[in-house]
Amino acid sequence: MSRSLRRWAGWLTALAAAGALAFAAGLLLVRSPFKGYAGESAVVEIPFGTSTRTILETLERERVVRSRHLAYAVLRFLFRGQSLKAGEYRFEGPKTTEEVLRTLVEGKVVTYRVTIPEGLTADEIFGLVAREGLATKAELDALFAQPGLFEGVPAGAPSLEGFLGPDTYLFTRSQGARGVVSTLVSSFRRSLPDRFEERARALGRTPLEAVTLASLVEKETAVAAERALVSAVYHNRLRVGMPLQCDPTTVYALRRSGLWTGTLTHDGLAVDDPYNTYVYPGLPPGPIANPGAAALEASVAPADVPFLYFVAAGDGSGAHHFAVSYDEHLANVDRFRRARAAQETVSLAPR
Repeated sequence: MSRSLRRWAGWLTALAAAGALAFAAGLLLVRSPFKGYAGESAVVEIPFGTSTRTILETLERERVVRSRHLAYAVLRFLFRGQSLKAGEYRFEGPKTTEEVLRTLVEGKVVTYRVTIPEGLTADEIFGLVAREGLATKAELDALFAQPGLFEGVPAGAPSLEGFLGPDTYLFTRSQGARGVVSTLVSSFRRSLPDRFEERARALGRTPLEAVTLASLVEKETAVAAERALVSAVYHNRLRVGMPLQCDPTTVYALRRSGLWTGTLTHDGLAVDDPYNTYVYPGLPPGPIANPGAAALEASVAPADVPFLYFVAAGDGSGAHHFAVSYDEHLANVDRFRRARAAQETVSLAPR
């Protein structure tokens, strides 16, 4: 072999060796976990519409990956044809570039668990959502007054009150206010009992009225066995034209007016508000809280009883005494007062 050929062969061998070394180094970097940020974790927000280049630059800037160029190569070779998804991501501890990109390709965004018990008002629910930073209270309140934007809210509903299903949710920041509310309304629709509208109409009630009545039941009793009894009292009163005189409706009216002090007074019972069933006959214009499935069932399946009155037992159990006649009701009110007095005596006794 001539000297020039040997020189070219040497150069080729050296280049091959350098290429192999570079490939090995790159492979080592790809497979080597990396954590360049100072804290225990790094949160990266990727807005919708962000380009792949900008996403990789963001990951490099936040020190989640070593190099955007290396990340691009990994994306091209290991995730060919797949895209990086928008959303909020949390990275904890050292991760390989492949692991970081797989998180974005699979859209494993940060979720926020929010538990909404039965009987909360929309204002209380929106407060829970806002505290997690999922949307602002102002954004949620604006949607509250636009029930027509959401499928499944009964016709004539004055607001979203009553149609935000109690449940435990896993929300993401990318959902925004409208996405969160849509999820809540969808949960309400799923919680409706079988043939809810049909059964409501058989009782002479529209779907809106049935949900409204369910909200009264939800606020009046937490005792499962009493829900159908409370529902029967309100159905019976509506049938004979008696005022409902439901304390929770008055509380709701006072809250709407910013007048609620935490105690229901004689003056409070006289507040001029369409939600106050001591002043206005029939059901209020809409629900006063967001009922659960059991209360919704009770609203269209009242017990077959003639009761027209009920009052708390006063013994701390949450139970009530039911009555047909007013005289019987007055006797139950006296029982309530004596039971309450006994409870107060016990609480004041020295220990």
